[in-house]
Amino acid sequence: MLFRRLCEPSRLPLFTAVLVLTSAAWAESTPAFDASYASHPKSWFDAVSESDYFNPSLTRSWQLNETCDDTGAFSVASYNIFHNVPFVTDFGDEMEQSLGKVSKCADVLLFQEAWDYDDIIQDGPKADLAARGYSMLTPSGYYCDDSLEGAIENDCSGLVLFHKSGTVLVKELGFQAFTDVNGVDVHKEKGVWGAIFAKAGRYYYVFTTHFTYGSNSHLDGDGASDASRISNMKQSLAYIRAAVTANRASYPPTFVLFGGDFNADFTSEVPSSKGRQLLVQAAADGFLFEPHDYRQMGAALGAYEIPGFQSNWTGTAVDAGPNGMATGPKGDFDTVLLGKPTTLGTCAASRISYSGWAPAWKTLNGSQRIWPTYTHSDHYGRWIQVKPGC
Repeated sequence: MLFRRLCEPSRLPLFTAVLVLTSAAWAESTPAFDASYASHPKSWFDAVSESDYFNPSLTRSWQLNETCDDTGAFSVASYNIFHNVPFVTDFGDEMEQSLGKVSKCADVLLFQEAWDYDDIIQDGPKADLAARGYSMLTPSGYYCDDSLEGAIENDCSGLVLFHKSGTVLVKELGFQAFTDVNGVDVHKEKGVWGAIFAKAGRYYYVFTTHFTYGSNSHLDGDGASDASRISNMKQSLAYIRAAVTANRASYPPTFVLFGGDFNADFTSEVPSSKGRQLLVQAAADGFLFEPHDYRQMGAALGAYEIPGFQSNWTGTAVDAGPNGMATGPKGDFDTVLLGKPTTLGTCAASRISYSGWAPAWKTLNGSQRIWPTYTHSDHYGRWIQVKPGC
């Protein structure tokens, strides 16, 4: 706002700046947060400073996500960051308000669509996560860089992960590009990638991916795109099984977790969601548990979930963010799948917790969920925590 710009100390003598800062007029430059602003996050963002917008004591619509106790357990969070938009623009504040408590609990964070690693490294996310005790890992031999304008997605997986202090990187596993990608994704290096981690004397195999989108999501009317995703799942499963077999003797796997954006709608509400059908069609259902399985296994539900595990939308959510892509309740495109003990030789889970996470903003009376500014709109993250039973 013009008044705030004119009042920057660099533009005024010191004594004048002090007078302005202590004046009643300065205090009035931040309007009162009322019901109208609570229902219009973009208007509130335009009216105040970023520090005010992300200040939960002033911006009372922010709802911090739940935290957790990770004693004796292992947790993974996955999120499609959509060309870095929400993280790079103002990573620290959004991370604290919308993702902070969940990420503090996660041993490994998986991000997709990190098309430019320089953005992650230079513009804040790497430093912000380092302050929270995380180290960054990218596929060895690959570097996503948008040095050529308009080519930010060419020959790039967009995959990056962070692992928390106390969760030790034992071995990075090489990136493998998919052989079947079509539609809008033909020029991208879509693929699967993973690493082995150690925590409290146990070994955890964590894999991540971003499946083909093509011309439509799974079983939504485009056969070539569906065929690509089935191929992506088959190739991923082969990669995972080979990695577990090759490393089992040295690093016996406690759990195998496979997270990412599968571009297929997983949900626990029905036993045969589109995501479930993708597993079946790729002959992967015998190797991986999915959200419907978690529900049947008595998984703890996150505080911002609806009973169907489907998302943390209320079903009447309004997209007030800059991307304008959300149109009602969304399924679990971003999901973390858990390997089955009987086929992958891991421990059974004695406890599972499963949750969605995304910027949480509600009207002052709590009746409406709204997407604030600084978000991907139609994406949200997933978090899973598993405790071994052996």
